[in-house]
Amino acid sequence: MAPRPADRASNVLLSTKAGQVIVGAAIVLVMAGILDLMGRPLVCDCGTVRLWDGDPHSPGSSQQFSDWYSALHVVFGIGLYLALHRVRPHWPTRWLLLTALASSAVWEVMENSPWIIAMFGQAVGAPEYHGDSVFNALGDTVFVALGFLAARALPLKGTIGLALLLELAIALAIRDGFVLGTLRLLGVSVPPV
Repeated sequence: MAPRPADRASNVLLSTKAGQVIVGAAIVLVMAGILDLMGRPLVCDCGTVRLWDGDPHSPGSSQQFSDWYSALHVVFGIGLYLALHRVRPHWPTRWLLLTALASSAVWEVMENSPWIIAMFGQAVGAPEYHGDSVFNALGDTVFVALGFLAARALPLKGTIGLALLLELAIALAIRDGFVLGTLRLLGVSVPPV
């Protein structure tokens, strides 16, 4: 039985570095396009475009390329690498990375849905949250990829140590993170910074 034309096309795209770059870029562009269609601002409405905003209460929080929450996306990338490598140990790293990029893109779209924005913004003691700019979502996706690549390069103990260090840094710097954020979503009052 001969492969279908669509199967041949996907095999060609995923078998070459150039094809994989095209697929990765397409994933990111589709994500940006969907966020734009959802009405997310391209950049911060505050009138500035910066690579970093360290104040979780500023108008640039979740609007600039990176902020404290970028570290959570590194941890997400670490988790994606560990999970995907376990589920698909024989896949080439590039395929796993494309799957991680797609997972990040899906999360960014979900994270910027009105329901999730309201859930994060109304959690007890949480910083005010109105969703991400497209610029910030692109940055978040870059940080997921960096976390993925760090987990691939480090031994397991180093990977776990990095994830714990980032979680601790976020908790100490802005009183947020996966653990404290989850507690807030469960109704536990965690005072903000």
